[in-house]
Parts: sequence; C-alpha cells; structure tokens
Amino acid sequence: MMSPHMLAPDHDTMRRLRSAARHAADRTVLSLVNLAVYYGDATAKPVMGTAPRETVFTRGKLSVHRLQGPASDEYELGNAVHPIEAARIPVPVLVIPPLMVRPYVYDLRPEHSMLRTMRNAGLDVFVVDFGVPDRSDENVSLDDYVLDYVPTAIDQTLRASGAQQLAVVGYCMGGIFGLLHVGTWQDERVRALVTIGSPVNFDKMGIVTLAARLGAPSIDHIIDAIGNVPGSLSSLAFKLISGHRTITRYADLAANLHDEDYVRAFNAINTWVNDMIPYPKEAFRQMFKEVVHGNKLLTNQLVFGDRPCDLRNIRCPLLAFAGESDSVATPSSTREIVDLVASTDKRFVSVPGGHVAVVAGGHAPELVWAPTVNWLCDRLGTHAEPASSGAMSTQRPPAPSTSSAQPHGARAGNKPGAARSARAASRAPRATPPSDRRANQRKRSAR
Repeated sequence: MMSPHMLAPDHDTMRRLRSAARHAADRTVLSLVNLAVYYGDATAKPVMGTAPRETVFTRGKLSVHRLQGPASDEYELGNAVHPIEAARIPVPVLVIPPLMVRPYVYDLRPEHSMLRTMRNAGLDVFVVDFGVPDRSDENVSLDDYVLDYVPTAIDQTLRASGAQQLAVVGYCMGGIFGLLHVGTWQDERVRALVTIGSPVNFDKMGIVTLAARLGAPSIDHIIDAIGNVPGSLSSLAFKLISGHRTITRYADLAANLHDEDYVRAFNAINTWVNDMIPYPKEAFRQMFKEVVHGNKLLTNQLVFGDRPCDLRNIRCPLLAFAGESDSVATPSSTREIVDLVASTDKRFVSVPGGHVAVVAGGHAPELVWAPTVNWLCDRLGTHAEPASSGAMSTQRPPAPSTSSAQPHGARAGNKPGAARSARAASRAPRATPPSDRRANQRKRSAR
C-alpha cells in the first residue's frame, strides 16, 4: 500500500500549479475588465483618423488634408524659444482611400497608423477624402473620379506643397484610382505609385467573379431600385466573401480577450468593417459592368469622357502588394499588374494576410508600411528638408508633357486640371451636368 506522502505533489509541482492558477486568474480578471470597458461602455468606441492634419482644399464633399509633422523640438536662445521643425522629403505623397471606406482606414489607432508611420519617416503626407455620398450623388460615376476628383486632389497637393511631382499610394480601389489616373492622363507629375490589394484581372477574383456573372443580367434593375449601394450592404457582402473568418475571428477575440492591445485592434477593424459608406449608384453600375464583369481594365478598353485608359501608359516606378489569403483581391487577380504597366522599376510583393490584414493587420507595419516607406524614400529622395512655416505656393505646377506620349486626341490645353478649374469655380464636385452624364451612361451601356 502506497504511503500518503508518496501521493502528495512535490514542491516544484505545487509552485507550477500556483503559478498557473495565478496566471489563469489574471487572464480572467483582465478579460472581464476589457469586456466591460470595450463592450459595456459606449464611450469606449474607438475614434479613428486622429492624426493631426490641416485641410488644404475643399469643394463640395471633396477635400484634401495634409498631415502635420511630428511634434517639433525647441531650443532657447537668450529669452527667445525657437522651434526646430521636423524635416520633410520635398516630394509629397498623396494617399487615396477606396470607395465605400472612410479615409481613417489608414489611421486606425495612434499606435497603429500607416499615415503616422509615413509622416514620422519624413514623408509629406496628404490624404483625399471623397466624403459620404448621399442621394444627390447618385449620378456620380467613375468618370467623375478619374476626370475630376483624383486629378483635382493631385493638383491641390502639388499647390499646397509647392512641389513639381508626387507619389500616389492607394489601398484596393484607391490603388486602382492611381492606376486609372496615370493610365488615362499619362501624368508625368506622378513620380511613383504604390498599390495595396488592388486587383487588375477581375476574372480571377473567385467568388466575386462568380457573383458578377450571376448578377450581370439583372444588375441594372437592382441598381435602379436601390439607388446608392448602402454601406450596410457593402459591409454584409464583405463579411460573406471573407467566409469562415467572419465567425472564427470572434473565437480568436474570446481567446485573446485578456490582451488589451488585441482587443483594441479588433475593435478598430471591426468598427471600420461595420462603418462602410454608400457607393454612388452610377459609379457602382460602371464599376460592375465595365471593370468587374467586362474586365476592361485588364484589356485597356476603359474610356473616361473621350480619354482611353491604357495601363501601358504607366512608366513610373510601381510597387504592388497582395495578401496571400485575400479572398477579395486574390493574389492571382493582382499579380498581373507588373505585366500590364510599362514601368522598368516595378515590383510585386505577396505578404501573409487577407484583404483587411494587408493594410491594417498586426503584421502590416513590418510587412507593408515599412517596405512602402523605404521604397518611397529611395525613389523620392532621402534628403529631407525643413518643413515650411505654413506658406503655400500659389503657382500652378506644370501639367504633364504634351509630347507624343499624350493620349490619343489630347491637346495642349486638355490636361489634368485645365478644364476642371473652370468647372470648379461654378459648381460642386460633379464632372458633368446630370443630363450630359446620363447621355454618357447610355453611351457606356451601348459599348
């Protein structure tokens, strides 16, 4: 018969058991605290897009913001205190958000912000905000974005910075807008282009391609019935495309509820995904029929106004990222971008993660943001100049060259910003009157 002393755990075993019990108790307490703070208190709702900025341009719903530099140091000389302004690389970077998504996608939290990362590296960062579409914007089409909004944002970025060139960075549709701009305008002022999760071959988007084929016959009736596509509908579609991750992510949250950083990150992304904004009716119709179902971006058959868009017009350095497990912009739908452009300096990078993680996930800072900053600094010039005191150049930067590289039918006066400047003085951000736009839409439907 065994002695009771032989059944008793030894000292080391007891110490390990007590340590495990304390650890489990701590995790439980922290989980309860985080649950109460972040999900029981409405005041704990995350506030995104808090990087300090100034608005350098606004017209209707369109605005352009410039991030303020990092907090400056000061030194005393006699009785005077002099600020030491943070240096900036003189070539600015314009960041374009996707449609349906607010610009804060690039600035989710102070400690997890792509915009702040770029700014802190010495880049002069500008951000476009297309505003929140309402019923008055139902007739806004992709033509408005390509012929007016994006070129105007570029014009105003160069005006505010006093620079002659800039880089363009965009996630998802924001990256596509960069491609469409340079492909349509051959704008030599765009010195470098970065796309993140931006597809170019819409026949390789998996479930999105299948849904487009099934919905094509009735899409006009659906769009005419609902008008602008509600943000809640876009959010639901995004979750359905994400598949099992929509459910398993909550299991991951429960397992990590004790970790406040994890909870804050989850909360920020969850708020973003559930805070999508309406998609203008005619822009969605054009995007669905011409870009997604027609795949005309891949075949260089898109036409905006009287301007063809040809990705072979893109000759500036290009850096393209894709998420290895992205179910929206699949790697196979994005990788062909390097074959379509005429750039000699071009690179495609596949990183772990899905459509959200590639731009805002926990590994985005080291896998996407830092490589983007290093790549841009190498191509924009690593010499940073002291930030200006706030005075902005009013001299219009030179428009793209009028050499034989111009699009077919281009004229010297028909450059980005030339015709739009006159329009901007008399109206809000629509590129053409609604009657003319409806005629253009009928022409597109006939193509």
